[in-house]
Amino acid sequence: MAKRRGSSGGLSRPLFWAVLAHVVLILILTVGIDLWKDEPVRPAGQPIEAEVIDPAALDAARARIDAAERARAQADRARKAKLEEEQRRIEDLQRQREREQERAQAAAQQRQQAEAAAAQAAAQAQREREAAQQAAQAKQRAQAEAAAAAQKAAAAKALADQAAAQKAAAAKAVAEKAAAEKAAADAKRQAEASAAQKAAEQKRRQDEAAKAAAAKAAADKAAADKAAAQAAAAEAAADKAAADKAAADKVASDNAAAAQAAAGAAERENQINGYVAAIQRQVQARWRKPLNWPPGLHCELRVKLLSSGEVISAQVVSCGADPTFVDSVEQAVMAASPLQVPTDIRLFNEHFRNFIFEFKADAG
Repeated sequence: MAKRRGSSGGLSRPLFWAVLAHVVLILILTVGIDLWKDEPVRPAGQPIEAEVIDPAALDAARARIDAAERARAQADRARKAKLEEEQRRIEDLQRQREREQERAQAAAQQRQQAEAAAAQAAAQAQREREAAQQAAQAKQRAQAEAAAAAQKAAAAKALADQAAAQKAAAAKAVAEKAAAEKAAADAKRQAEASAAQKAAEQKRRQDEAAKAAAAKAAADKAAADKAAAQAAAAEAAADKAAADKAAADKVASDNAAAAQAAAGAAERENQINGYVAAIQRQVQARWRKPLNWPPGLHCELRVKLLSSGEVISAQVVSCGADPTFVDSVEQAVMAASPLQVPTDIRLFNEHFRNFIFEFKADAG
């Protein structure tokens, strides 16, 4: 914890001038009272020269001091308002990026679902076309078989008429021929049945190959969609990093201007003490007082912060022997995150990134 430094024997510059002004005012009042008294007898010896202080100059000095104090307070308020506005703008940008990412993810999911539905519809149409082709081929085969059967019936009728006109030898020959035709028909039916079975097996293999190809295409598409999503996420991360860097550069520029306008080491120390007091108020507001806690308790913690004020950890260094009080202080520090810290990164790194915070229970 940084110690308070000042000028003029431990007093800050405004306080020193205020004390000096009061001393001068007392001297003026004393001299004024003496003017109403009888003129004293001039003592012997060397005369004493007294310096006359102009009341108007004294009033002007006091006015300048008051104006400087008011200007400093107004600058602090303006700087705080500017920091709060910048923080709100950064949070708005973050929420807008999150909404855009959600919309992009929803659009990608809808596109993926639509493509999957289109692929299913195409596969269904392909199956329907194949079924129609198979039905047409079966119809053609049935027609061909019917024509062949009609031709065979006509030939058999002609042979039967010829056999009826011939003698018994011719009838025997016709019977033998009929037996031969029956055997040929049986052989043909067996051949057709074997051909149909082979066609069915070939169709099954073709269907399995088509299903495997469709599954591979779906997997390739899923991989492509995943790669596109990863690319979109990387682009979003790059945009976020660029936005964060721009915001950080702007904050650093503002801090540099504020630091350049500061009034030296005393002003820097006042800033540190102001942030420490603000952190004390934040933690005090979040502190849930244990029952029957005695007054005068205090606790020292080592607090690690990010530059945004987010609390990384809060470890007790010295906090007494009451575990309830210790737990309540640790919980208050974590609940008060993000803490109010300087935007000057150098000031933050030197005094607030890893610092000892003293919590006083009676401060509130």
